Amino acid sequence: MKILYIITKANWGGAQKYVYDLALEAMAAGHDVAVAYGESGTLVDRLEAAGIRTLPLPALTRDVGLRREWRAFWLLRSMLRSERAGVVHLNSSKAGGLGALAARLAYVPTIIFTAHGWAFNEERPWWQKVAIYKLAWLTILLSHTTICVSEAIRRDTRWMPFIRRKLGVIYNGVHEPAYKTREEARRALWSLHEGGVWIGMLSELHPTKRIEDALEAFRLVRKEHPETKLIVLGEGEERARLEWLIEARDLAGSVRLAGLVPNGDAYLRAFDLFLHTSQSEALGLAVIEAGLASLPVVATNVGGIPEVIEDGRTGLLVAAHAPREVAATLIELIGNPERARAMGNALQADVRERFNHERMEQATLALYTADRD
Repeated sequence: MKILYIITKANWGGAQKYVYDLALEAMAAGHDVAVAYGESGTLVDRLEAAGIRTLPLPALTRDVGLRREWRAFWLLRSMLRSERAGVVHLNSSKAGGLGALAARLAYVPTIIFTAHGWAFNEERPWWQKVAIYKLAWLTILLSHTTICVSEAIRRDTRWMPFIRRKLGVIYNGVHEPAYKTREEARRALWSLHEGGVWIGMLSELHPTKRIEDALEAFRLVRKEHPETKLIVLGEGEERARLEWLIEARDLAGSVRLAGLVPNGDAYLRAFDLFLHTSQSEALGLAVIEAGLASLPVVATNVGGIPEVIEDGRTGLLVAAHAPREVAATLIELIGNPERARAMGNALQADVRERFNHERMEQATLALYTADRD
């Protein structure tokens, strides 16, 4: 088959890892694979290094603008006609909406859309949420199949008319990386090789991730455990504001924004605890990766995260926007390392069974050849 994946941003987050893994698996299965993208980034470098063809769509950006959307749509339609792909697999809201319409008009036989999250779950004015709901419905309606990465994602839209049969759940799968040893990872992430308890985060520096809540919680934790460190692996638009908050709260010697670390999941064993403070999450790929590394996890009880974490057995769930609750939970785990270790081991066993990358890839590729009504 000829398969074309389309994604808006080619940085390196959960959706991009998903596209990369599927593209490699499809290529290994003998298919002709290409990936079209709007905003360039690490994903493009990795795909090209793997020998996968990439196609730039510079008008396809996350920012909204009528003229830009019109140009992106026509570029997409032209690309789809010239590529003559048998399968188009769309990822992200912008690529999904424009791509589904363009693919229908180009008579693409199989159109798959993966919902990695819904923008209407973000903090927005009500009128924007209404518009996004309608656009999400149209995207699902125009696609032949929509893959929801969690039951939470499916619940958010299954009430919409005419689309229930188009929705299916396939959990994301993760690959076990070649882990750095604890010593190697700590020296790489903090050149002074600081001791004490390390709390880690693997997160884009984006408003939805609420890193500021983690900083406030950490400030409270340090009052009881002053040697504790917080290290955030990831990059994004919030960096400048977060750096200001770190200085304002006198945390500069204890918090490090490590930036985008290539193969960041390979460094997870540097940490003693893992923290995830997002206010909205489709599934929580970073939480799954932390579980694979056998880390005790404290995460917000939002979106699909409760489908990964069983509260009290494989991790601890806390309310979103509640840094005091986060701090109390972290202090509890720091004071009870045996309980923390037991939860990390239980989560690792769960992740290996339920979030297997081979199962995810095979189930997804099977959709490309499924019979269409």
